[in-house]
Amino acid sequence: MVKVRVSALVFLIIATWTLAGDAQADRADNTPTSALTGNSPYEGRRIDGINFVPARQPLEPEVIKQLLPLKIGAPFQTSDAREAIQKLYATGRYEDIVIDASPGGNPGTGGVLITITTRNSWFIGRVEIEGDIPEPPNAGQLITASRLDLGQPFEKDKVKAAADNMRRLLISNGFYNSQVDSDLEYNDLTQEVNLTFTVTARHRARFAPPVVKSDGQVLTDKQIIKASHWHWILIPKWQQLTLQRVTTGVEKIRVKYQNANRLLATVSLDSLEYSSQSNSVSPHLSVTAGPVVDVKADGAKISKKRIQTEVPIYEERAVDRDLLVEGQRNLRDYFQSEGYFDAKATFQEGRIANGKQEIDYQIELGTRHRLMAVAIGGNRFFDTRAIRERLLMQPKSFEMRRGRYSDAYLRRDRDAIAELYRSNGFRDVKVTGRAVDDYRGRLGDIAVFVNIDEGAQWLVGKLTITGQEKLDLSQVIPRLSSSSGQPFSEFNVAADRDTILARYFSNGFAGVTFEWNSTPAAEAHRMDLEFHINEGRQQFVREVLVEGLHTTKQKLVDEQLHISPGDPLSPIAMAETQRRLYDLGVFARVDAAVQNPDGDEDRKYVLYQAEEAHRYSITGGVGAEIARIGGSTAQADLTDPSGATGFSPRVSLDISRINAFGIGDTITLRSRLSTLQKRAALDYLVPRLFGSRDFDIDFSAIYDDSRDVRTFGAKREEVAVQITHRLTKPIILFYRYAFRNVTVNNLKIDPLLVPLYSETVHIGIFTVNLVQDRRDDPTDAHKGIYNSLEAGLADHAFGSRSDFGRLLGRNATYTPIGSKFTLARQTTFGFLPAFNIPPNADPTDAIPIAERFFGGGNLSHRGFPENQAGPRDLDTGFPLGGSAEFFNNTELRFPLIGENVNGVLFHDMGNVYSSIGQMSFRVSQRGLNDFNYMVHAVGFGVRYRTPVGPIRLDLAYSINPPRFNGFAGTFTDLVNCTATNSCTRATQQISHFQFFFSIGQAF
Repeated sequence: MVKVRVSALVFLIIATWTLAGDAQADRADNTPTSALTGNSPYEGRRIDGINFVPARQPLEPEVIKQLLPLKIGAPFQTSDAREAIQKLYATGRYEDIVIDASPGGNPGTGGVLITITTRNSWFIGRVEIEGDIPEPPNAGQLITASRLDLGQPFEKDKVKAAADNMRRLLISNGFYNSQVDSDLEYNDLTQEVNLTFTVTARHRARFAPPVVKSDGQVLTDKQIIKASHWHWILIPKWQQLTLQRVTTGVEKIRVKYQNANRLLATVSLDSLEYSSQSNSVSPHLSVTAGPVVDVKADGAKISKKRIQTEVPIYEERAVDRDLLVEGQRNLRDYFQSEGYFDAKATFQEGRIANGKQEIDYQIELGTRHRLMAVAIGGNRFFDTRAIRERLLMQPKSFEMRRGRYSDAYLRRDRDAIAELYRSNGFRDVKVTGRAVDDYRGRLGDIAVFVNIDEGAQWLVGKLTITGQEKLDLSQVIPRLSSSSGQPFSEFNVAADRDTILARYFSNGFAGVTFEWNSTPAAEAHRMDLEFHINEGRQQFVREVLVEGLHTTKQKLVDEQLHISPGDPLSPIAMAETQRRLYDLGVFARVDAAVQNPDGDEDRKYVLYQAEEAHRYSITGGVGAEIARIGGSTAQADLTDPSGATGFSPRVSLDISRINAFGIGDTITLRSRLSTLQKRAALDYLVPRLFGSRDFDIDFSAIYDDSRDVRTFGAKREEVAVQITHRLTKPIILFYRYAFRNVTVNNLKIDPLLVPLYSETVHIGIFTVNLVQDRRDDPTDAHKGIYNSLEAGLADHAFGSRSDFGRLLGRNATYTPIGSKFTLARQTTFGFLPAFNIPPNADPTDAIPIAERFFGGGNLSHRGFPENQAGPRDLDTGFPLGGSAEFFNNTELRFPLIGENVNGVLFHDMGNVYSSIGQMSFRVSQRGLNDFNYMVHAVGFGVRYRTPVGPIRLDLAYSINPPRFNGFAGTFTDLVNCTATNSCTRATQQISHFQFFFSIGQAF
């Protein structure tokens, strides 16, 4: 459209000036005249000056100087003026250009003064939505509906069209009385038009009773309306209208029919009739039930559910020949996977009669086989294992009782092997395959023999690259797959093409093209290659403009820019900047574009339009813990230290403020309340410490009042600072200093020990934690490893009143067995060495009880209730924790029911020990006072897959649970009997059976 306008303008000016040529010659010398007429009186005169009106032009002075063929001091030529207009228009920066000529400043010289009057083009910049709009739609949806694309040419007509599109979106979401006003802000410097739309949308309309036209089959009008769910089920009120509810309601009606085998049912929304008086909308529906579709399979035994799975008409909710043919292939493949390798399927589509359509699949099973072996021969370049990885054919195994084979699989695998060889230079490779029945004399057994005739490997003789002039490819050429002496194949050439083009694109050559040809070399089985590159024009970044920042500081955004003025205009760098801005976590949307993308100019504006996310988020939850909870439920009751089935409800509330102070920091308040814990934590996270994406720092303050075990309650007040250092993607270091006051209360142990353990403890500890995570899925890993090593020191230098170290290591591996089984294993070892122990003091008492290791439960050892492993009080039997721990968990994970229910067989072993010197792997308990032995448990678990992780139920049997002395009575009874030395003890034991219900894998 620009070229047409330019041509028309030039033609009009030329025609006008040609007709007026004689009159212009008669004018006085100081009368301005056009420069485009062929008989201009200024033709050939010296140019004394060139002035632009307005003086500030959208193009940079040096760019204009390079573009203009008109030069000061040179003779004026009409053709140069015409060329100047064409070149300026081609940049896309101008909407109108007029060139006038007048006598120069010194009439005696006969010179000419050129005046170029321009009117700028405009481009779409920031698009914002203002107004309190109940979602849906949200601001992003309204901006998308406007169809105002960032960086594209701006026309005023687009504003009205954008407002109309927004109104249509608002109306489709129930806002029939909405209003959209626009405000335009022009930026002369960048030629941007920033648009602000003020949206007024109140009182969303509600549904009114629909008007239904139906044939009365299957569902009555009342049932159709009920199926839409447009009316609240429990209260007599219609729901508010939204586009999502309209489309979902129509689909639910359609599904209702299709569940009755009416796959050809049609449900159409004819109109939405709005009533302004009641502010309600009545949908008008046309419903046709269509015939009953009955799909049968003859010739083989197959369930109705399997037919619905394999024949896609049920999923697509439509009946057409393509879907029926696909169902034919699926049924054939299904029976072949069941061992009927010769199975065939055909179908016949019956006519509709008496409201019913029958579709009959005919299955010819043939003999049932087993694929016993797939033998591969003739391969020398690739080993057999590398070839087998590409095969669909699979011999019988534990997972595939009859293997997997069909003629189609054999053809596909032959092609896959041939393609593997061709991509590595074996152009003449031939792959043959044959299946042998009754393998080794056993009826129904099959073996497949694949033979590979590799032929000669073709290599690249000489590689020549031409056309590279502006860009240095010296770093790229050594990485090309088609270098001299390497295998020659079209696959490698295509890879090299992508490598070279990516190099050019990243350096601003948007119009680069690549061509190649090959010729046989003088040496046998060698091919000379020639790559020809047409570089095109290189473009650069003029400036980077980021719009939409209200709270966010510009400095924070500038630190994320991967592209700067003067850099090559690289789409790769633009996308990296966009990703970094998203990674800040403060933007809901970031659009990137090049302004004036079609303009013929070398330096362009790069635009980013950011939409800041909601700064506050509030999340809450309600949950419960159901398991054997250690200790009794009554605080003063000492009768059940080994735990009993318990229910602990809990609620949580978290409030987050992102982008605090506009610098990307996050403030979070987390709270949890349950019968076992009262907790509040305030965190202040500073990401990108020192301006590096590899460092974060977190300041936290915690108040925690909990009963981690029923031996005691602990009140913890803690402040901490932690630095996170990302060494590589899977390896992270955590540096943490914490200072806490811990007060132990409600101790259920020998009263003589209460003063020792209940003293308020001040702990200052510095820890370093190294984590390596190479799991494929942290919430439900099937392969990979996980390692962590934590080393800490509590010392007087850090403000601690107790001196001890902390070493805790964990190693977990996840090994796939076949395609469906996973062997998961985890080993945990911990050690708490004490230092500066007072003379005549027990080393085991140097570690405060709240700092000791407590183990047992769903995350460490399922043979114990939560935190019930390890040493116990010899009078009451309640756990005291230890200074060393060792646990090993092994799980075999496998599919159980369908795709979402998996089973687990597990074995847990280990314990918490009084000290590292007391660690033992023996399995027998030597007495009621001996807890330093290895406890084993086995069990079975069920996992149900959900989007947040698997829901887990574990049932465990402890093989050798500990026995201990317990006390039947209250704490008061214990005090009295201790005073009189007349305590009665009762032998107790951890139950053999434990169960746990939670979310997430055990490890």
